[in-house]
Amino acid sequence: MALSKISNGGLETLTQAGIVATSGMPAKSVIQVVSNTTTADISTTNTTFEATGLSASIIPASTSSKVFVIVSSPSWYCDNQNAYATVFRDTTNIGNGDYGLMQVYVGAAYAPSTTQVLDAPASTSSLTYSVHHRVRVGGSSYISYSTYGQFTITLMEVAG
Repeated sequence: MALSKISNGGLETLTQAGIVATSGMPAKSVIQVVSNTTTADISTTNTTFEATGLSASIIPASTSSKVFVIVSSPSWYCDNQNAYATVFRDTTNIGNGDYGLMQVYVGAAYAPSTTQVLDAPASTSSLTYSVHHRVRVGGSSYISYSTYGQFTITLMEVAG
């Protein structure tokens, strides 16, 4: 299938020579999008951040690129303590060390939650972003329930 672009003169077909290399993309252009989902039941009683099993990997085209991370939970439940979630880039927590990037309060009943963070990894190596969660003390939390939809992580590389 041929690629097309809209110009002042109408629709043009692009040849291989007409395709813009990622290095030629204007700043703030989205270069690539990677996404992963699960519908598994995911819970914890852990008071330190533990992996949920939801992750996605991306290889940035340039060290000046940023990675925009979006995490969406269709239904988050915690019983008698606050619960927190964060995003790790490989082994680095890119959220707040104690509270992460997302929080639900005591007794939250199936609350949909979404968070996003713009990361500047300065790398062209493969990077894995993963969602981790924890509870404060003596409670339990479900960050994903299979009956409520897809728990999703999306990565967008943004040209620097």
